[in-house]
Amino acid sequence: MGVRGKHAQKRRRIALMAIMIGLVAAQIEFPMPAEDALRAVRAELRSRPAPQDIVLIAIDDETLNVLQSSDPSRANDAELVERAFDAGLDRLVFDRAYADPGPVEEDRLFAKSLRAHRGQVWLGASPAAENGIQQHTDLLPTPVLLPATELASMKGFSGPFGLSVRFPTETEVGGHEIPSLSAVLSRYSGEAGVYRPDFAFDWTTVPTVRYSDVLNGKVPAALLRGKTAIVTSTHLQAGDFHSLPLGEMIPGGYYHVIGAHTLKSGLPLDLSWYPALFLAAAVVAYQASRKRPLALVNHVAFGFLLFAPLVLEEYQVSIEIFPSLITLAVGAIRLRLFASRFYSRSTSLLLPEAIVEDGTDQSVDIYALKINNLGDFPQAADPGSLGRLIGRLIDQMAGWKNSGGAKPLVAFEKDTLLWKVPRLPRHELDEHGLGIVSLLRASKCIDETDTRLEVTLGIDNNYLVPIEQRSQNALQAAELGSRRGALAVVADLSFLAERQRRIMILSQIESAIRDRTIDVMFQPKICLASKRAVGAEALIRWTHQQLGYVDPMELVSTAEEHGWIDDLTIYVIEQAVTQSLAILRVQPRFRLAVNVSPRTLANRAFPDHLDRVLRHNDFPVGNLIIEVTESCPLEDSRVADSMAQLLEAGVVFSLDDFGTGHSSLDYLQRVPCSEIKIDRRFVKHLSSSQNSEALLRGTIDLAHRMCKTVVAEGVEDRFTEAQLVRMGCDLAQGYLYSRAVPIEQLLETVRQDQVAA
Repeated sequence: MGVRGKHAQKRRRIALMAIMIGLVAAQIEFPMPAEDALRAVRAELRSRPAPQDIVLIAIDDETLNVLQSSDPSRANDAELVERAFDAGLDRLVFDRAYADPGPVEEDRLFAKSLRAHRGQVWLGASPAAENGIQQHTDLLPTPVLLPATELASMKGFSGPFGLSVRFPTETEVGGHEIPSLSAVLSRYSGEAGVYRPDFAFDWTTVPTVRYSDVLNGKVPAALLRGKTAIVTSTHLQAGDFHSLPLGEMIPGGYYHVIGAHTLKSGLPLDLSWYPALFLAAAVVAYQASRKRPLALVNHVAFGFLLFAPLVLEEYQVSIEIFPSLITLAVGAIRLRLFASRFYSRSTSLLLPEAIVEDGTDQSVDIYALKINNLGDFPQAADPGSLGRLIGRLIDQMAGWKNSGGAKPLVAFEKDTLLWKVPRLPRHELDEHGLGIVSLLRASKCIDETDTRLEVTLGIDNNYLVPIEQRSQNALQAAELGSRRGALAVVADLSFLAERQRRIMILSQIESAIRDRTIDVMFQPKICLASKRAVGAEALIRWTHQQLGYVDPMELVSTAEEHGWIDDLTIYVIEQAVTQSLAILRVQPRFRLAVNVSPRTLANRAFPDHLDRVLRHNDFPVGNLIIEVTESCPLEDSRVADSMAQLLEAGVVFSLDDFGTGHSSLDYLQRVPCSEIKIDRRFVKHLSSSQNSEALLRGTIDLAHRMCKTVVAEGVEDRFTEAQLVRMGCDLAQGYLYSRAVPIEQLLETVRQDQVAA
């Protein structure tokens, strides 16, 4: 099975897993609280006034005050029945069971009123319960009241966290099926079932009157005539308060009224989770059939599932959507993550992971092509245009040697292409790689402009290494080649050994800086006129735990490539400045030189870091020389700003390795330096080359005309020293005078010079 077939199989597995998670969630009712919360939010959106045909008669605190009692007596209830029906009430329901006997005469009086209005009055009842919270047998009116009245069930079911409630339309109590309070209030006569009250009915709009006002005839007859009423306790000590789904506590009687208004349109239809989950499964299956899932499809599916229940509930149809939302979310996230591993979100091109398989493959070489100047192409700013640009480049690859004439499976990420090519002998790889680079550099058919591709090719031929590691090798070879200006780099065993060495160096740079195990040595700068040490260059020396002595240039280049050069530079300056204070006390005009890379100068925070180090050590800023090379990009505004800030503070600049660049004279004119250091390669041949002598003499004369001090590096013999003196060179540095030495040895040299003076 090819890469594409494996990807399709993995996408199908993701879809199946998402559907199974949704099914499990639906079966264990895990998302029920979230489902109830969503249902409550929808009810708020659909909020409407309650119909006015059901009145709630409230036994409130004011009623208890009027009656001078903690609860109305049975005599009060009997009087309430008579008063209510005299006012024209059609039905009356008591939301209480009257299971405890009252005074005999009052029970008989109440029973008499109930018989007089048999078929119009219902007392509450409740089935036996033993659930840890409620433990009781069937709650029924007392034997005196039971024969005189109809019964209505007060039974209800509360969901987790009180976010939902359900009522049965009828309940078995005392061996008989009796209607629920809400069924009686709504005159419901349909099939039995359990339903959720529609909390879209605003409970605050339910007509409510006081129990005491009905007793005292203070309620207008028009408010009760032809209506149904429920008597319920609303005073604070009643305990019959329940939390609405969104948090407000209301008396339980209002739940029954809301349930009654719900039942007026018939028993709501509950389709459960089946239709929504079926839809979600279809969407996930469709997305799994695509290489990249469509975000729009997910958005539409989510929106539909969130909006559809709002419409359906208007027609008494209920569905559960959270299992389907879980399925959609899991499918969308996993498929998107899977696609993001193998396809670029912006360009829709394959990513390197897409063509990397497990195991080894000795029949192919791995190629990585880094486009160094991708930013020069106008298409690079637009992901879609960039995708088409790279697509045209990939189309060209079908005609490359060893491609077999077929379009290769090429991956692309950031600025690098990765692909496999049939294996070539090692001696042909370099030539083949250079041929590819040359072909691309000469190509003009991938872009409408005349912009030339600048590329670097990395090739891996380590056939016994897993493909994944080989791909990384090729990518790293291309990256390293780009940094070094190479056209093609083969990641063979020697390359891997070098890379491993750099990794080992990098792994300990941070700890070496932290533990101060990188030494700072000082090579003196000698005044050729007085033969005394007037300054020194700070140089690093480091012995690695496994590798032993590490060449300073190797350490610096590794630090630059991996972002540690700023930390290393500040560390060297701190060490050099701290140690040099002893010399300044002997020779106040002694100058300390430190090399600073262009990357560090481009850090806008560097001047502040340097100022903090100098101030902390009370080191005179004029005694510090910062050495820069001709590679320092003065056109970079960050570098120019840092140098200007340092010059203003009093730091002296020196142009190091002068003469090795391609435009030394132009650079000498632009760089704000007070000193130039002639590269050792020119000084080395002074005794054997008349050209070197002429170049040195001209350089020294030119520098003096520009009022700059001249330092000659690499002075190793007296003849060279004498020649430099005759030419008027100011300072010299080299093994003739001293190698880089610890600060104690340099201090002793300076002291001896002072004594000799």
